[in-house]
Amino acid sequence: MSKVCIIGLDGGTFTVIDFLVSQGRLPNFTKLIEQGSRATLLSTIPPVTWPAWASFYTGTNPGKTGAADIFKFRPGTYQLEPMNAGNLQGAPIWSLASSAGKRVCIYNVPVTYPAVPVNGIMISGLDAPEFNQRAVYPSDFGNSLLKAVPEFQISFENDAKYLVNNRPDPVMEWIGQLEQYLKMEIKVINYLMTLEDWDLFVAVIRSTDIFQHTHWRAAEMVVSGEEVSAEDNMRAGAVFACYEAVDRQLGDSWLRWCEDRNLVFMSDHGFGRLDGYVSVNRVLADAGLLKFRPVSRNRRSQTYLVKKLQSHLPRATRQKVKHYLGLAKSRERWHTYADSLVADIDWSCTRLCSIGGFGCLFINLKGRDPLGTVSGEAERQRVLAEAEAALSELKDPRNGKPLISRFYRKEEIYSGPLMTEMPDMVINMSDWSYCPVIGTANDLAEESIFRPPTKEWKQLAHTGAHRREGILLARGPGIKNVNLGQAQMVDVAPTIMSLLELPPLDEWDGRVLEETLVGGAISTGPGREVYGGAAAGAPRHQVYSEEEEEEIRKRLENLGYL
Repeated sequence: MSKVCIIGLDGGTFTVIDFLVSQGRLPNFTKLIEQGSRATLLSTIPPVTWPAWASFYTGTNPGKTGAADIFKFRPGTYQLEPMNAGNLQGAPIWSLASSAGKRVCIYNVPVTYPAVPVNGIMISGLDAPEFNQRAVYPSDFGNSLLKAVPEFQISFENDAKYLVNNRPDPVMEWIGQLEQYLKMEIKVINYLMTLEDWDLFVAVIRSTDIFQHTHWRAAEMVVSGEEVSAEDNMRAGAVFACYEAVDRQLGDSWLRWCEDRNLVFMSDHGFGRLDGYVSVNRVLADAGLLKFRPVSRNRRSQTYLVKKLQSHLPRATRQKVKHYLGLAKSRERWHTYADSLVADIDWSCTRLCSIGGFGCLFINLKGRDPLGTVSGEAERQRVLAEAEAALSELKDPRNGKPLISRFYRKEEIYSGPLMTEMPDMVINMSDWSYCPVIGTANDLAEESIFRPPTKEWKQLAHTGAHRREGILLARGPGIKNVNLGQAQMVDVAPTIMSLLELPPLDEWDGRVLEETLVGGAISTGPGREVYGGAAAGAPRHQVYSEEEEEEIRKRLENLGYL
């Protein structure tokens, strides 16, 4: 049987699964483990939702997809744009399967907006600014979905900072909201599954990631057997209940629907504790590699005001206020705010900077960047060596050991035609347990290099962060009962296509996990002849309007990524 069902658990980790299995609380996951294949699925570097899912569905590394983090520089500018399917490169497995005549259904996979035409149904994930006609294919299917699931949301929309400042019990209210979102995700999956006998079904549950970001420390304490308070026990219970809800669906419907097909559970990354934030750009500035430019109090006040308007006013009202302030008359002036993540950098005197919250460092390169200061490969390597030396001086405040677990040069971890868009270096701080401070305004807000979890979020501050070690579980007529040890994110696409009895593509970076397949790898001929134009992938293009990009940034802020 060549049909495949993939359920993605965003942030799914064996740390929680194995603990709950040992307690008899996940009977259906236990069946998957005992009867099928298992592997620790290693995420991209850095382990971030956007590049990880892109590498999953294209079978290629970030040097070919163009996604290494949540944001990327627009070519030839210092403007940052959120990642989406429009600025990615590569052929998704569902497009290849569609071109080969397979019926496919795709739901809630990140980095799939706008939805592309497929031989079936596609519903975009969290990079869709709203549930509009570009977020679903075919576009008229949106009405059917809303009729079947009236409570449908394209993403979990909450404002944790509002809850902690305006609600008597923000933690319980937040948990309740997320539990309802999880129920909605499961309801949509059940509805889509039963519409048709799909050849390829892919759905992602994002609730696991959101629960764990906020409640990880409590869950980790319970897993390790530490004594915990009643509140921490409640927080850990919320994380465990999310996995148990998924397990119940496995038993109630998903295993039955997949009796004659191959069922795959996977995650984009794992999870571990978050110990704090580090102002990497401050370290680079102290080393003479970056210069901050002075920012007047008036300009900061205007930026703060516009940010608040973005967060709390309806879209139409926001546009009117922007016109009143004179911000809408000049796209350049408005982008001063839109790119506030890097607004305080004096690029003419900067050689290297940290962008985003996952340790990506970029050289300011002459000939590529508007105010580039670094000439040629020899100087680029010297700057990276200086950065390594400066950052190597940082010590983990918990134990006094070197903070940087590893420096990755891009040549070590990426390859492909989009190497110029990749970060020149990625730093892993204490096994990803520290994250860079996000945004230059935050870099300058405090003197301390080390920062605790954000004060704004209070009881709902993040206590968990991503790890590379995710999950891969598979069971079905084409799957053996083996423990694979480890697999790479880029191995999933070739393996799925082999289960679908479809040939490989030369550009895939992963391998077919033959050890887990009953019939071994399947190759029926040259992939490009089978897939035709779909093998090339869609051309990259700008997707978001200014208003839509604001919606995405607002969502990322509410989720704690900004």
